[in-house]
Amino acid sequence: MTAPVHLRDRVAALRKRLREGDADALLVTNPRDIRYLTGFVGDDSWALIPQRGGQVYILSDFRFDEQIQREAPHAKAIMRKKSLTDELAKLLDDRKVEQVGLQPNYVTLAHRKAIVKKLGAKRVVEFDDGLLKQRAVKTADEIKIIRKAIRIQQDAFNDLLESGMLETDREQAIAAYLEYRMRAEYGADGCSFPTIVAADANAALPHAVPGKKRPRQGSIVLIDWGARYDGYCSDLTRVVALGKMKPKLREIYQVVLDAQLAAIDAIEPGRALKDIDAVARKVISDAGYGEQFGHSLGHGIGLDIHEQPTLSPRSEGVLEAGQVVTVEPGIYLPGVGGVRIEDDVLVTGRGAKVLSDLPKRLESAII
Repeated sequence: MTAPVHLRDRVAALRKRLREGDADALLVTNPRDIRYLTGFVGDDSWALIPQRGGQVYILSDFRFDEQIQREAPHAKAIMRKKSLTDELAKLLDDRKVEQVGLQPNYVTLAHRKAIVKKLGAKRVVEFDDGLLKQRAVKTADEIKIIRKAIRIQQDAFNDLLESGMLETDREQAIAAYLEYRMRAEYGADGCSFPTIVAADANAALPHAVPGKKRPRQGSIVLIDWGARYDGYCSDLTRVVALGKMKPKLREIYQVVLDAQLAAIDAIEPGRALKDIDAVARKVISDAGYGEQFGHSLGHGIGLDIHEQPTLSPRSEGVLEAGQVVTVEPGIYLPGVGGVRIEDDVLVTGRGAKVLSDLPKRLESAII
């Protein structure tokens, strides 16, 4: 069976890099990359992409036999009788593959030692497969899926606002409600990452863990959440105030919003990644809060919640059309609270398209 066009295109681009490099085949051990190249979403499996020929191989076991037939019927499934390393060695010998490339960031030390012991060091090379860069530029179909994930999380958030839970329940319960609605009501695969719900001073912790604190009238609540749909992630952050917002928090809210809008306005193909970060950072620094913005401005999203590119002061490279990035400046005041505003933004041929549309003006943040 012939693979779908989008999978053929992805594998063809990888094979071109293999021909230009020093590997006769690539052993893919990162589950996200296996899904990206084959459509198979299981685990405890490897894929082999030979440099030449049209066949793609998935090395797995009985647990995933039927799943591979459903999700990747075009691939040659090899159900291991011994270890994955043994099956790999046999396949490479059958295919007369002299050198196999490994993904250095995704093969465990134990597996690498076993592969080298079985094949010999001369047959094993570390190979920069370029998949992170390839995955960073999304196709129209991928963007459509990300849009759906965003719709799911936004619908769940609106349900939360209507539920009244923000004024009655613990941070833990609020997070659980959001996650339940995304999955049970709107069809998400699950969450992109553990949901952050942080009330009052807890909002000064950029990666706060929801606890037993209950917001009350006059509280602020920072919510950072995301849906995973058909494998792809979304990621938004909003801050809401219950009844009123303290003057200091109102001040930093507007600064953060101004920084985010300025950064989004600066997004365009060919613009240096670090420049986009610098635009937001300057707005915050000019307002006197530079030391309170300690993380990068944003990151790519896709099959992983953190993908290329990264918008930070240390980033190299430029934006490309088709990338989807978060833009999420923040200011965090220990003992007081924090504000982060985050949207998912598509880099288009002309500039930026914000894919999320939840309100974020200061007036809309007060409920």
